[in-house]
Amino acid sequence: MGSLKTDDGKPDTMEIYSISQDDMIGTTPPFKNPEPLESHRQDCQAFFRHAHAAISVILSHLDEKLGLPRNTLASINPLDRPTATSLRLLLSPPQSGTKEFRGVLPGHTDIGCITMLFHVAGGLQILPAGCENEEPNWRYIRPEPNCALINMGDTLVEMTGGVLRSSLHRVVTPPGEQAGVTRQSLAYLVRPDRNLTMRRLKSSGVVPPPSEGDEEDTRLVDEWAAEMSKRIVVGQVKPKGKGGRFDMQRNLVKV
Repeated sequence: MGSLKTDDGKPDTMEIYSISQDDMIGTTPPFKNPEPLESHRQDCQAFFRHAHAAISVILSHLDEKLGLPRNTLASINPLDRPTATSLRLLLSPPQSGTKEFRGVLPGHTDIGCITMLFHVAGGLQILPAGCENEEPNWRYIRPEPNCALINMGDTLVEMTGGVLRSSLHRVVTPPGEQAGVTRQSLAYLVRPDRNLTMRRLKSSGVVPPPSEGDEEDTRLVDEWAAEMSKRIVVGQVKPKGKGGRFDMQRNLVKV
């Protein structure tokens, strides 16, 4: 908490702990986690398998709509090969006692391929496509029971030449009485196979090829992600809204 600056210039109020998919599934030697996680490894492993299965259904539909060979996106985001995929545990304390608007986590787009977010309390906001990054334009996303929210990430934006879009989102003081609630959420952040590069996907006409004279990005996906993260942290890149048509109900997937 406090290591980042929110959109209002104040320190963030979010505690974060990440659980590695590789660690829990066993594609790498076990990590040393706090005891509550170590004693629930089987539960964590079951979560990753179930979440990955749900994401794979979404990716199969994207294959079809993007004109990609069957299983293309699922093979890019495997369960049984090393990736930087993780489950991020997020917690922010109650914000009651203050009447002022307060940022909790700054506006950002997700760097990976796709995110599955589980949240119960309010506070998540999204900037709809085509809107300027100004306070009146941000919209709260109301949590829906038994649903997860799905975000596209910047990796798939790059790999599809901008056909898919990532959304600019942030966490702020929850509205109304929810401001007095400890806010907890889970973000399943799906990253690609570590051995892949950022080359653009080849499809049957939907994903445009690189423009003439443009060189393909041959950096490994982790190398590209690390550089992007560093540039954002030091302020060299300001995330911008890249979302498509905003429709909250279409962004909810029953799980």
